Amino acid sequence: MRPVDWCFMKRGHNSRTGAARSPPSVRPVRHDPPMPEVVLDGRAVPYLLVRNPRSRHVRMSLTPDGLRVSAPTRLPQTEVERAVASKERWLRRHADMLVPFTPAALTDGMALPFLDGTVELGVRTAGRASVSFRPEDGRITVAVPPSHDVGAEVRTLVERGYRAVAREWCTWACDHFGAQVGATPASIAVRDPRTRWGSCSARGAVSLSWRLMMAPARVAEYVVVHELAHLVHLDHSADFWGLVARVLPDHRADSAWLREHGGWLWRSPGAGHRPAPPLSGAPT
Repeated sequence: MRPVDWCFMKRGHNSRTGAARSPPSVRPVRHDPPMPEVVLDGRAVPYLLVRNPRSRHVRMSLTPDGLRVSAPTRLPQTEVERAVASKERWLRRHADMLVPFTPAALTDGMALPFLDGTVELGVRTAGRASVSFRPEDGRITVAVPPSHDVGAEVRTLVERGYRAVAREWCTWACDHFGAQVGATPASIAVRDPRTRWGSCSARGAVSLSWRLMMAPARVAEYVVVHELAHLVHLDHSADFWGLVARVLPDHRADSAWLREHGGWLWRSPGAGHRPAPPLSGAPT
């Protein structure tokens, strides 16, 4: 293309016919509609509504940015609002997670919670990202390559370290308490579910949250025993709770700690000092 042709195109000419092009249309500025809200205890809680053509039901999930609602494409907005409002009890239970939260940056020398103690975070610069979590030494060290977002990389590596230690601890805990419960899981997985601390499938697969490594040890142990008991009783019957109580007589205090401080656990590390552990024999 000759320079003159480029100039004609710059001025709005058609390069093939030589005719002047029509001026581009000006599109109006689009403003995103306001987020829908659900009123909880007199407080308006906004949520992200995602229309999914494959969805058949309204589903809610919790993300670091708050509440996310997925609904069928053609479902009227009034029906979506009715479905969200019907889950008021569930929303109350997770009230701490309904609003966006930005945890504090994880920096060198910071004390991070680990079961009944803490570990010191060490951050250094290296050509390759890596993490070393040594609870016996009370230290977790991350190596971070120079980047534009060092903070996000540090958090990712710290989470990776917690997950690795959680796999070892959960395997030990399931073996230790499985002998007392009288059941052995078919498999053990460590994940990061947003609405529960553990689960047990009908096939005997136990899944546990890596965030339990930041809870007091007895609270993490309670979740393990709770899920192992489901291997014997796949319900919450009196027999189920009797089995849990036989292994952990003070389990109600542990469950109450999770209900009261679950929001802190979801937002950690970087959500401030860990709340005090539950007291044995404390009323619930």
